[in-house]
Amino acid sequence: MITEMLLQDLVPLFLILLFGIRLLDKKSFQNAETKYFWLTLVSCLLLVFENVLEAAAAQDPALRFWRTVLSILGYTLRSTAALGLLLVIVSRKNRSVLWWIPCALTFLINCTAFFSDAAFGFDADYAFYRGPLGLVSFIVPLFYILMILIFSFSRRAEKSGAERFIIPCCVLFCIAATVKGVFFSGDDLTAAIIISSIFFYIVLYSHDNRLDPLTGLLNRRACYDDCAALNKSIKAVASLDMNGLKDLNDSRGHQAGDEALKMIGRCLRDCADRKSSAYRIGGDEFAILFFRDDEEEIAALVNKIKEKVAAGGYGISVGYAVCGSDRDLSAAISESDRLMYEDKANYYKTNGIDRRKSRAPENGTETENAQ
Repeated sequence: MITEMLLQDLVPLFLILLFGIRLLDKKSFQNAETKYFWLTLVSCLLLVFENVLEAAAAQDPALRFWRTVLSILGYTLRSTAALGLLLVIVSRKNRSVLWWIPCALTFLINCTAFFSDAAFGFDADYAFYRGPLGLVSFIVPLFYILMILIFSFSRRAEKSGAERFIIPCCVLFCIAATVKGVFFSGDDLTAAIIISSIFFYIVLYSHDNRLDPLTGLLNRRACYDDCAALNKSIKAVASLDMNGLKDLNDSRGHQAGDEALKMIGRCLRDCADRKSSAYRIGGDEFAILFFRDDEEEIAALVNKIKEKVAAGGYGISVGYAVCGSDRDLSAAISESDRLMYEDKANYYKTNGIDRRKSRAPENGTETENAQ
């Protein structure tokens, strides 16, 4: 019987196996996303076996205790599987242990099945029924899935073309599977989550091709693509250029220069939010696209970046310009570049540096300093 039921889940098991093999390739991702994919993958694998064992336990009233344990495990695993996908989508700064609270709540509520039927129970004929708190086991995964939809829309500049529709479609698929589980029979949510995780992986793998490997920022190609695709949504642009990279490379070596660029990349990632997107477009050149037109907010963010970079022991020249009726994106980029070079000239003048001696192409003096 167990073998027959496992064969009914052959497709999900096959997908889990192949996705697990892909995740074992450590060259796939170099950040936290991999472990959250594993959280979803392992949860789905356990869910397949839980469904089979719970169905087997449903045939024998003597296994009532184990059926209860398996049901609690299954409801909790649905939440952890959805949570794994959510943690893949949210940014590093938005990942928090607080996201685990609804999942823990699901577990605790379902544990009441040992002494009450508040979450679920079994009648005199050993038939399963859902208690007044039983919907929590569906509401929590649905909450996580809806949060995925919200966060995927907030990452507007990280997607291009048809990819921007993949995650919303996966979310709708999971919602439909959840609704089916509440009002009809069957458990399609496990299959929906594992299929969605594979497509999430495809989207993020494509996104990784848009990243600069040294700083983790979006790269030059991504900047060009986004300027073309999001032209009407971009309200302002900032141009940034590190000061003294050539001298740093010459005096302390290219590794020191790379460390400086990494630090600047971290500063830009920390300061950027859902209304802005940061890029490394050259050796020591960076850019920020803003999806807001509040100049005070833009100036505050730019100053914050300069202060964070200075606190790290380095300097950066910055210029920014706001798009308007008399200035399109191309003109705004030219103006921000002009102001950045003006800021850099002031830096050299203030520090008494002969710019002609420091003018050798900084971009050509790097190892990883160049794209």
